[in-house]
Amino acid sequence: MFCPQCHDEYREGYTECAECHVPLVEELPKEAVPPPPSELITVFTTGDAALLPVIESVLSGAGIQFFAKNEALQSLFGWGRIGTGYNVVTGPVVIQVASEDAEAARKLLHPLNKTSDENT
Repeated sequence: MFCPQCHDEYREGYTECAECHVPLVEELPKEAVPPPPSELITVFTTGDAALLPVIESVLSGAGIQFFAKNEALQSLFGWGRIGTGYNVVTGPVVIQVASEDAEAARKLLHPLNKTSDENT
C-alpha cells in the first residue's frame, strides 16, 4: 500500500497515511514522462540588430518560443558590431525554434528576409 501524496509505503492492513491522512492506494500512478526536447531549427539569420526586437515581437505574438543564438555575444569581445553589423568573431545572430514550430516561424519571418536583404 502506498500514500498517493508522499509516496510512503505501508504494510498490508493500513488504510490511511499517518502523515498525510489520505486513503492509501495499492499502486502509485505512473509518472508522466515529459516529451523529449525538440530539435532546434534555424529559421532566420541576421546581422541587423534592429531586426531582433521585431523578430521577438512577431514570434512571441504567435506563441512561438525561440532562441537567439549569438545575441549576447555580439559585444562581448570588444570589437562589437563594427562594419559587418555583427561581431566577426561570433558571427550573425541565428534565430532558432523547435522543429514543430519551424514552418510557422519561417512564414511569419519571411517578410523580414526582404528587409534584411535590402540592408546588406
